Amino acid sequence: MIYPWLFPLITLVVGIVLNQKFNFSIHIFIPVLIFILSLSFKGLVRYIVLNIGILLLAFSVSYKEKINTFEIKTPSFFECKVVSFPTEYRTSKSFDCKVIFSDYQELKGKSIKVYSKEEDIYFLTRLAFFGKGKVEDGEVKVSTIKNFVIVDNSDNPLYSFFKLKDSLINNYGLHRLNNETFSVGTALIFGEKKYLDYGTYKPFLETGLAHLIAISGSHIAIIIFSLNLILFFFSERVRYLVLAFLLPFYTVFTGFGLPVVRAVFMALIFILSKLLYLKNNPLNILFFTAFVFLLINPDSLFSVSFQLSFMAVLGIILGIEVLKDYNNFVKLLGVSLFATLFTAPIVLYYFYNFSPITIIATPIASLPLYPLLTLSVFNIFTGFNLDFLVKFMDFFGLIFIEIVKFFSKLGFYYTGFSPSLWVIGLYFVVILGVLNLKIRAVEKVLISCFAFVVFLFLSKSDLRPKIYTIKTKVYPVVFVAKEGSCYLFTDFEYSKALNLLRKEGCKSSYLITEKPEKFSDDFILNFDKVITYTYQVNVDNILFKKWIEPYLLINGKEYFLKNDDRVIFLD
Repeated sequence: MIYPWLFPLITLVVGIVLNQKFNFSIHIFIPVLIFILSLSFKGLVRYIVLNIGILLLAFSVSYKEKINTFEIKTPSFFECKVVSFPTEYRTSKSFDCKVIFSDYQELKGKSIKVYSKEEDIYFLTRLAFFGKGKVEDGEVKVSTIKNFVIVDNSDNPLYSFFKLKDSLINNYGLHRLNNETFSVGTALIFGEKKYLDYGTYKPFLETGLAHLIAISGSHIAIIIFSLNLILFFFSERVRYLVLAFLLPFYTVFTGFGLPVVRAVFMALIFILSKLLYLKNNPLNILFFTAFVFLLINPDSLFSVSFQLSFMAVLGIILGIEVLKDYNNFVKLLGVSLFATLFTAPIVLYYFYNFSPITIIATPIASLPLYPLLTLSVFNIFTGFNLDFLVKFMDFFGLIFIEIVKFFSKLGFYYTGFSPSLWVIGLYFVVILGVLNLKIRAVEKVLISCFAFVVFLFLSKSDLRPKIYTIKTKVYPVVFVAKEGSCYLFTDFEYSKALNLLRKEGCKSSYLITEKPEKFSDDFILNFDKVITYTYQVNVDNILFKKWIEPYLLINGKEYFLKNDDRVIFLD
């Protein structure tokens, strides 16, 4: 089958990747002229010219004006408008904000990344604050310091939706079954993860089921099914029109998360094709959706959310195609398997962990989600005011959580994998090649699984004992991985350190610090033990002294550690 949007998508991706390295400024009228020029050609020549236009278009939309690197050391004034939906970042929120006025005139009109603990921050809210930060590699990062003011929300057309959402969450909290079901429920229904504590979230991480509490295509499908149930007395055409009207509002409701927007966009294309009596193909719709998203926001290509969302749907579509002649139960397991085969390399690359039990756990844990999300639609329409209906919904949430905990206790959780990009690329070439072979479905599944096992073998990182040093303004953060244990010597919260914890897959972990009061509870929960010291400390025959440059004595060998980013392998 021919997919018209596949090659334009590939061309666009190539252009975006190339522009990351070369950063060419190309005026939009050049690709437009090439598109017009292509009309004078026919056949293959026209297609080649069109793709040249798309390549240049990629350079045009992904070009970024470089900003000189500098630090904002003294509190400086910023007035800006929020241009992204705030997301949780450690103990604060992060969001993009377009500068209206600043002490730094070169930042006017630019988008900056803001970190703040303030509440009532919504998309399109106008803010004023004093902040500190830095400009590095063209990206501006600012943390709010004081005098934070919500300037205006009156011209925000979405403000009433956000307040309605807050009201529904509050009502849900009043009628909840318990705190666990409430925290998981708000993530599933509203896309709000701020109520999730680490203890509740950990089993989802250990089973590879964290994606189930992130609103995605499967959730949208269930919600569409639920709305169809509610609107059963209308004709099919009327139901499609109502869905086309309601679904965009749901994307706003859930914080405009990328997987939600992608899923809703694909659903709207499908609905439009039905209304216009057009033929549709799931893969073509997926490729077209990705093309549009990357055209609007080329940076999405480097987003983990975009990559996981795209590959998960690709795996599901191909899995359904391979197993089309089998019963629904086999299809359900097959879809879970192929979704895992297509997303696991990305999960391993970014998060250094993998749980093979997710293949079996996903379809089983998904079962209570169907009634949970169906009831959530009814609860939204009733304002979460009917106590029995909320508790009935939460009952299925409790079943969902207990299933995840059960699989978590089985212990099939592996860390320490770190695949290189060439291994990932080779793996996907093999998988896609196998799925295009004219062989039986069973053979395709078995060969794909074997390819995945080989991929895991090739992905295994070098597990020799090693010292990592992470550069800071004062002295380096020191991380030691030795004999299955991790030791972090630091007085700073560094996300890089948490990534190393996952990468090394240590069975025990220690946070060693002079100032434990500096760390948030969320950070400390990642470690088995916190050790406090003054001047020097000896833990498990690792002697650490904080000189001008840190000093380590391990197995009788001395290491004077410079303030830079590097790895030292131990003998």
